[in-house]
Amino acid sequence: MSKKSKKIIVVEDNRAINAMLVDSLKNELGIEIATATTLAESKVIVEKNPKSLFLAILDLNLPDAPKGEVVDYMLENSIPSIVLTANTDDCIQSTFVNKGVIDYVNKSNLNEIQYVVDTARRLYENFDRKALVVDDSDVSRMLLATLLEKQNLKVLEAINGVQALKLLKIHKDISLVITDYNMPKMDGMELIYNIRKDHSRDELAVIGISSTDDNIVSVKLLKSGANDFISRPFAHEEFNCRINQNIDAITNYKKVRDASIKDYLTDLYNRKYMFETGTKLFHNAKRDNIKLTAAMIDIDHFKRVNDTHGHHVGDLALKHVSSILTEELRDGDILARMGGEEFCILCINLETASAAIVFERARKAIEENPLALEDLDIAITISIGYTSDLVDSLDQMINNADSALYDAKHTGRNKVVSFSK
Repeated sequence: MSKKSKKIIVVEDNRAINAMLVDSLKNELGIEIATATTLAESKVIVEKNPKSLFLAILDLNLPDAPKGEVVDYMLENSIPSIVLTANTDDCIQSTFVNKGVIDYVNKSNLNEIQYVVDTARRLYENFDRKALVVDDSDVSRMLLATLLEKQNLKVLEAINGVQALKLLKIHKDISLVITDYNMPKMDGMELIYNIRKDHSRDELAVIGISSTDDNIVSVKLLKSGANDFISRPFAHEEFNCRINQNIDAITNYKKVRDASIKDYLTDLYNRKYMFETGTKLFHNAKRDNIKLTAAMIDIDHFKRVNDTHGHHVGDLALKHVSSILTEELRDGDILARMGGEEFCILCINLETASAAIVFERARKAIEENPLALEDLDIAITISIGYTSDLVDSLDQMINNADSALYDAKHTGRNKVVSFSK
């Protein structure tokens, strides 16, 4: 089942809190939120959605389930749950932990509603995140993996540092590493030291774990490059809090970094990043280390879309084109929005004979996939100009691609044209 088809169920008989949660979750996640006020209503929703519900947010005391029966029902149906309660004494806390709920929140504090929303967002985004557990103990490794999987993380396992480094090279999208200190072949400290040669603390979170009482161990791991340290034995709540804090930290760093290099509307690279990175690529190409192809793209009659349907639809058109171009191009290609309806592509090691095929495929994909709105479909086409000729500078290369784009626009549009001197 795809991530987009996942749903959340909110069960809360206080209609004000219910509405607040549903609105906040929809705005934050953009997915379907099912809602109920009783256990009976909840059962109907679960029966209709046996596999799509990935999270339940539950009021502990409902009119037809005053003793938390709804929590037991959701857990029996393998639906991870966050409990809303006005009572968070030690007895209630112990009960929740033993039941295996994700978290519990004091709903009498309205500020905690945002905490619930943030937790739901993290759990939803975790479907796209990988974690690596490194421990030579099968029992310990299984426990850590189980706790991480409850947070919707995809978990990989290694029995020592050597195996872990191999997995990190294969799975470059791992965002979290949990490593034991004492291991054969390569211990946790050496592993962390090697990880930091290629991955900064802001890009990959590493948490060290040890059962030793020696405080020097935690210092060694932190100084080797660990983001955090947890001593065994640990409370599951503490473990979850540490995991969440470290994931949030690297996520927030990524957001700040992306804000400086990404276009706010399309999430493509911006003009600044394209020239900074493109200049390095250009100099590499001049030294014959790589081949470089530059292309300029323009949406045909874009002003007509704005004038006819409004700027909101124009923004949707830009996002639509950006999404299709991203799907059609290779992962290593740099796609940037230059401004307005213009885009630039820098392709690395694209054979000259293949360039026309690649860009024609992208042009055709956009032509064949109109922007679908509720009441109509809007046909969109693009014109593309490109060049693989290395000249004096990246600026000149892009200008030549732009010249080819000009020819495409003035000879009928919706076509691909190669630059010719």
